[in-house]
Amino acid sequence: MDLGEYRQCMAQGLRGKTGLHKEERQLLFCSQSKLCSSKASTREEAEEICRLPKAPKVVVNSEQQEVVKVTPPVNPKDISPMETWLADSPEGECRPCLLPPVIQWYREELEQHHPELVKEVDSAVHSGDASLIAWTFDSIKGKVPEKLQERLKEFDYHIQHYKGMGNDNASLG
Repeated sequence: MDLGEYRQCMAQGLRGKTGLHKEERQLLFCSQSKLCSSKASTREEAEEICRLPKAPKVVVNSEQQEVVKVTPPVNPKDISPMETWLADSPEGECRPCLLPPVIQWYREELEQHHPELVKEVDSAVHSGDASLIAWTFDSIKGKVPEKLQERLKEFDYHIQHYKGMGNDNASLG
């Protein structure tokens, strides 16, 4: 699909939608963009993609290869070890369902700063064992410098405080 077709698709999907709250407009725009770019085949699938938690925003200082925080500092008291957080999952809440974006966040950070640790994440993911994946996240934080450790803890914080729970599909892939 070229840019003109994409814009036409977006315009058709958004035309006439008035009186929506900010969150509804954002979801409509996001889901329509997923449909127009063929990243989703149904509105429901597109909305599900749009509801996934997003990685916190950062800026990387390319000269020094250092992570510069853009998100506010995270209180360490508000973060549980990932293995504990996963094991303490309340009834009806599918915490393993939230691991795929965290896996991606960890992989992206590790590929940039410690590519040798990506193999550990991949091995845990390949096992399909959510507890092993969470344990691996906790283990990796003890093997990286403090700045990267803080960044990974920010990922943990964001997923642990994500408010869109309730999915009963415990899929890791």
